[in-house]
Amino acid sequence: MTKKFVVLTALITVAVLFLIFFSFAWAMNRQNLVLAGLAKPFFPYFKYSQEELNKLYPQYINVDVATTRSPEETHKKFVEKLKAGDLNGAVECCFVRGKWEAQKQFFQGVKDKKLWDVMMRDLDTKIQQNLLLDTMATYSYTGVSDGGKYGHTISFIKNSQGVWLIESL
Repeated sequence: MTKKFVVLTALITVAVLFLIFFSFAWAMNRQNLVLAGLAKPFFPYFKYSQEELNKLYPQYINVDVATTRSPEETHKKFVEKLKAGDLNGAVECCFVRGKWEAQKQFFQGVKDKKLWDVMMRDLDTKIQQNLLLDTMATYSYTGVSDGGKYGHTISFIKNSQGVWLIESL
């Protein structure tokens, strides 16, 4: 072997290793973007445009809407309607629209299992704010069962009329 051949082989080997290393680094960088939701999940992992990101991750539209009914007021109204036996009214006034049927079935199940009084005793307490953001909030309350105290969380979302509605109970 000649000296020229050895140098040429060494240069080609270094170039190939360099290419492999940077290809791997590029692929890992793109995979991190895919995991973060900022790039398409198929090769060559193009980054999403701003328009595509806006469609995938819409911004909260109710951030600047003034509050017309607070989470505490919604909770109070909800409990009052439940005490009056108005399941439909309680759900429709105070829950996010997409949750109505599931909540009606849940409350009917509680009645059928004869646990209504237990649930009402737990719900008819003061709720305490855990987190209050522009469009979502969480509150907690304590219930008693079998002599032990149990914490529960209520999640609220503000709608476009400024009314805080229960998302989950």
